[in-house]
Amino acid sequence: MNLNKKKVVTTDNNEKFLEHKRKKTWEEAKSGHKCFMLYARSLYITLGGNEYWNWNSFKDTSDENIEVAKLSHVCWLNVRGKFKISDLSPRTLYEVVYEVKLTKGASGWELPINLRLSLTNGRAQERQFSLLQKPRRQWMELNVGNFCTEENGETGETREVCFDLYEHGGHWKTGLVIRGAISRSKS
Repeated sequence: MNLNKKKVVTTDNNEKFLEHKRKKTWEEAKSGHKCFMLYARSLYITLGGNEYWNWNSFKDTSDENIEVAKLSHVCWLNVRGKFKISDLSPRTLYEVVYEVKLTKGASGWELPINLRLSLTNGRAQERQFSLLQKPRRQWMELNVGNFCTEENGETGETREVCFDLYEHGGHWKTGLVIRGAISRSKS
């Protein structure tokens, strides 16, 4: 039995769901560049169990049900993901964004969250983003950073771009909903 086999679900608009709807891939209509969405279940969420997070079904834009992670309460927020460079289009400028929203009763967001993009050359892009004054119950994109893929070559197959969303201030936070992270070409 091959455990590495990926289950693929195809939709009408060129989207393909992978790994039991934990990931989605598509090609942009204009450029033909490959894009990826890692849904919350594909991300590494510290303390991601049911004690601190609720996992809810959510209807995606393609009318497919996917799972989102809703923060119940944590004082140590850490969400991490990664994309393989070989899964993306060569010679393309990409951006990575987290797609999140705050619930009506969200609290504890006085300190900004940190966003980090770790590149294959050892460099990292870091920024902070304040959620304190952001609207509630609306999806928003948090730009983690940008990177450029090189021409496909021998070293491109195993390299990865890693990205983090974190806040380690030690005070309790509630009400963050994470849909996932997107890697798409930047126009």
